[in-house]
Amino acid sequence: MAVIWSQEIEGNHYEVRTAGETMRLYRNGIHHSQYNPNRPLGGGIWDLLSLPALYRPKGAIKDALILGFGAGSAGRVLQQLVEPKKILGVELDPIHLTIADGFFDCSHGCELLSADAVEWVRHGAEKKQYDYILDDLYAEDAGLPVRCAPMDIAWYQSLAKLLRPNGLLVLNILEPEKLPYIAPLQDSSLRHQFTNAEVFKITGYENRILALSAVPFDTAQLTSNLCDIFKRFPRCRGVTKIYQSESLIRS
Repeated sequence: MAVIWSQEIEGNHYEVRTAGETMRLYRNGIHHSQYNPNRPLGGGIWDLLSLPALYRPKGAIKDALILGFGAGSAGRVLQQLVEPKKILGVELDPIHLTIADGFFDCSHGCELLSADAVEWVRHGAEKKQYDYILDDLYAEDAGLPVRCAPMDIAWYQSLAKLLRPNGLLVLNILEPEKLPYIAPLQDSSLRHQFTNAEVFKITGYENRILALSAVPFDTAQLTSNLCDIFKRFPRCRGVTKIYQSESLIRS
């Protein structure tokens, strides 16, 4: 692995590293972003952030909102696999966005906004709605990733208001033991809006990716989309063997 850029900025240490064709961003030793343009499904947790969108027909997801854009791994994978017309990425750290533009090639097809995502959702998001929203709001403390947004009912209700009626809400949850108690699975109003829930995990990662939707997750559509992806990106073949998913039954 080669370090191609390293900088200490306002008490944070940033490194961009390459491993073959894979680009990686580290901040204070935490692995924030990873992307390989020739293998967008590369066996990392970032795969699962876009995987729920593959249950929808091509063209169904036109507008995407990524909260916690980082250097753009999820955005770039979504661009290649789902091809939304527009992606808005909101990121607190402006250095991450500079890296996203300069190293991860996010300047085309992504609108990048340096802002506090929580404040932006509550006060600056206006009334625009999206087909896909990703909540990936984490920072680090003492070398460990930490949540930097609330996980209460009010927060998820705010996100739900930004979602189109048949849209997808995708949540990255670092502590799997909290999954059964998360507000969208407990609050009656949110359960009424999101009648379908799928949880994804991948070998080697503690993360759970929770995808919420008003419409069912179409496994036949997923298979069709993956077949198309494998034709376009042959090096992705076989990677789905390490993905695991489970439908959450609603009462």
